[in-house]
Amino acid sequence: MSVRAIVLFVLTVKMDDQAARLLGLRDGFGGLDPDEGLASRLRTWVDGGIECRGEVVCWAPVPEHADDAPGRHFDLTGWECGNTSFHLEDFVPVASRDAEVSIFGLDAQRTLLRQGIALAREVGRLAGELSTPIPLRCIVGTNETCGTFRFHRIRPNESWLLDDLDSYERGYGVVIDFLPRPPGRFHSAHVDAAQRTALFGLVELIAPDVEKACRRLEYVLDNASWSAFDPENALIETLYDGVDGGLAHFHRMVADPESIRSRLALLPTCPAELTWDWYDGDIRRCKTEADRQTYLRLLGDHCRAVGTALIGVFAGENGLVLGFLPLDKLERFAELAAVAKAEIIIHGTVEPGAD
Repeated sequence: MSVRAIVLFVLTVKMDDQAARLLGLRDGFGGLDPDEGLASRLRTWVDGGIECRGEVVCWAPVPEHADDAPGRHFDLTGWECGNTSFHLEDFVPVASRDAEVSIFGLDAQRTLLRQGIALAREVGRLAGELSTPIPLRCIVGTNETCGTFRFHRIRPNESWLLDDLDSYERGYGVVIDFLPRPPGRFHSAHVDAAQRTALFGLVELIAPDVEKACRRLEYVLDNASWSAFDPENALIETLYDGVDGGLAHFHRMVADPESIRSRLALLPTCPAELTWDWYDGDIRRCKTEADRQTYLRLLGDHCRAVGTALIGVFAGENGLVLGFLPLDKLERFAELAAVAKAEIIIHGTVEPGAD
């Protein structure tokens, strides 16, 4: 994952189980990178750029009919997905199993997925370079007949896809969200020895695979742009590691109880004793931040009941980052966060250190 990209954004990657296996993500995010780099013909899309016109974002130049969006589409998200979509195989050289029609095997689909993800990173960078950066979602999908790429602005109550990507049984899907970092959150251009040591201490507390996470943190610290160093970003970049990560990332606008539960339950650190059937509210509620905080407070209390803390790392106004930590490590977690100058959150009604 590009460290340079996270200076502008918090990046969230979501994919169905089939895509994770196809890309080899049980071994970490290295499986996302195409060995040959971004295909030259895909680079032409990047060179053309993206633009906002009115309420929509699209490849540049944005067509004039954007002024009438959503037009025949159901909503603005539908308009953007319809107008940004194209077939990856038209721009990436992959072999078909049939000379007459496009039939792609697993190797070809893996290549298309990786190229689509590489393109998504570039599009996310472009979104961060707009005069007003926007939250952006890129969607990459492949099956036996084609590969598709599209993007849209992230909006509350609008989505091109179902929350459960595994419900799409006939292909492979990857969703990548780019969330702008709020201004004024960057710390000094220097990380001192104590701060660095504390960051490693935090990673050792949270990461399921400490050795791999420490290597990732070493890379983040050695390659980040120090004019925009953010310890929270360093932790998120290090600990958000797909199905093997120590943290889950959400966009607040679409973080309802079901999406929170489904992602947290996949974390290796999720306590086996934690139950989820206690929530008797509308599963799609959480329309306001007050609703969401109420749910997180209740979830934090249920975590504490099984000896675990529900923790968070600050991710800006629109981001929500959650994870689990044994209660006996909570005091040390708070101490290290203070030294690392990282803003953390501990959810629940019981104060840290209280019985």
